[in-house]
Amino acid sequence: MGYRSYTLEEYNRAMKLLNKGVGITTVSRELGIPKSTLHYWRHNLHKPISIRWIPEPSRELAYVLGVLLGDGNLHLHGYCYDIELEVKDYEFAEVFGRNIAKILNKRYRKPIWSKSHNLWRVYYRSKAFYMWYRKHPLESLKSYIEYDKDTVRYFLRGLYDSEGYNKRCRRISLVNNNLELLHYVQYLLKKYFDIGATGPYLNKKAGSIHIKKNSERVKTNHNNYKLEISRKRDVQMFLSQVGFSIREKQLGLPRRKKQPKSISPTPFLPINIKN
Repeated sequence: MGYRSYTLEEYNRAMKLLNKGVGITTVSRELGIPKSTLHYWRHNLHKPISIRWIPEPSRELAYVLGVLLGDGNLHLHGYCYDIELEVKDYEFAEVFGRNIAKILNKRYRKPIWSKSHNLWRVYYRSKAFYMWYRKHPLESLKSYIEYDKDTVRYFLRGLYDSEGYNKRCRRISLVNNNLELLHYVQYLLKKYFDIGATGPYLNKKAGSIHIKKNSERVKTNHNNYKLEISRKRDVQMFLSQVGFSIREKQLGLPRRKKQPKSISPTPFLPINIKN
């Protein structure tokens, strides 16, 4: 028999009855929950996955959601539920790590250099977060993203840190396979920051071949689209109101291939915001 997953409502109902002094046998019979499970709950042990981590709207969560809709990944291997980011920018990996550590209430760990992938890697494990995120499509995440203007700002920053490009502070692009997401970003930019973005345009067609800088040939599996901010006023508004966590992206400079391990700690989401 597989393990039964209990909801927050079931847990709260059971605990309400137990706290009123109703016997475990009675509660078990009424709710159909084994007495052994109720015993653990009453002693604050083995709580349901759904309540080990309860999402609360915050700029940290909004940033993490932006990254996960971009470069971030969730991996399940064995009994390990990983939230992971592998990128070439140390600053990006560090900022993501600080944010995910804070929302999961875990100790921050510095990114580690992956020699096999030539990338900085940061990951945390949380079955509760993994299960929650997997069950929520973009539509149901909007209440966390649009909780206030600040959460919108950090959601956009997380996404642009992942898949955004700043060409000499003259044009800012966002590339993604998800048209729904790009239209939503376009809407957020206009509604909350009065920033106009054109597109989305077809950037790469599914099945096309492109050659990377290391001469590796890569086949595009899905249609790839681009959203662009090109008016001078809109570019300036984006950089001052949303911005990038990655210094080179914020300044429109070429990105470094590898960050020295001796880098000093990056302040939490370092871009200055002008309200």
